Amino acid sequence: MRFGIALLLASLVTGCATVRTVPTLPEDLSVVRDQLVVYSDFKLATRHRLVEELVALRGDISEQLAVPVSDEPIHIYLFDNAETYKKYIERHFPALPDRRAFFVESDTRLTVYAQWGDRVAEDLRHEVTHGYLHSVIPNTPLWLDEGIAEYFETPRGWDGLHLAHVKLLDAQASKGMWKPDLSRLDKLTAIDEMTQRDYAESWLWLHFFLQTTRERQVLLQHHLNTLHEKAQAPPFSQIVFNAEPDAAYTVLDHLRTLAEANRVE
Repeated sequence: MRFGIALLLASLVTGCATVRTVPTLPEDLSVVRDQLVVYSDFKLATRHRLVEELVALRGDISEQLAVPVSDEPIHIYLFDNAETYKKYIERHFPALPDRRAFFVESDTRLTVYAQWGDRVAEDLRHEVTHGYLHSVIPNTPLWLDEGIAEYFETPRGWDGLHLAHVKLLDAQASKGMWKPDLSRLDKLTAIDEMTQRDYAESWLWLHFFLQTTRERQVLLQHHLNTLHEKAQAPPFSQIVFNAEPDAAYTVLDHLRTLAEANRVE
């Protein structure tokens, strides 16, 4: 949803009349590249390297997941000032938690809101991944949607390796505080049900299926294409355990291999 001219609110504060400007969306059209339509309230180079990376991300997602690409626009609004961003989100999306970036899907529009800062590349890779995915598979199950976004939020060339998730899961698994449970993830339907560990586990399953064997990659790709073509599919956990009954143990071994290879303590 876009908002135009700022509204002025007048109120009395400590006996004085104060005029407050309601924060609005960045209005300047900075960049249009493939699906991406980028607005910012600061000067953004047409060939900014982050924009180039986001453009290339579409091909990476399509190739690794074997899903088609779309021409549906993804509108990206970039706020230079963190406080302006926060006030805008609080006013127009009061139910959302405090985060640096969001992807919002409506019946007619795919939109990303983000504040420009030190972690904007990671944030935009994550949220724009949601945009690319939802433009072709709008009904992606929650855990799978987030797992894919967590996988592709990592820098190009990292093969989806998310060291923070490896560290978290390895520490908790070593203490007997956690074990993989894909069936439980499949039952999650609301974003506020997901903990940081759920995001990490969702990422782990994606890395397991995309970075271990060709057979596992094809299994995931087939599931996503079924969702794309038929808008529904059996729970992925059911498909996985039919194909590989010991998958929960194997994915845990995969985690241990990643932890050891990257010296995660």
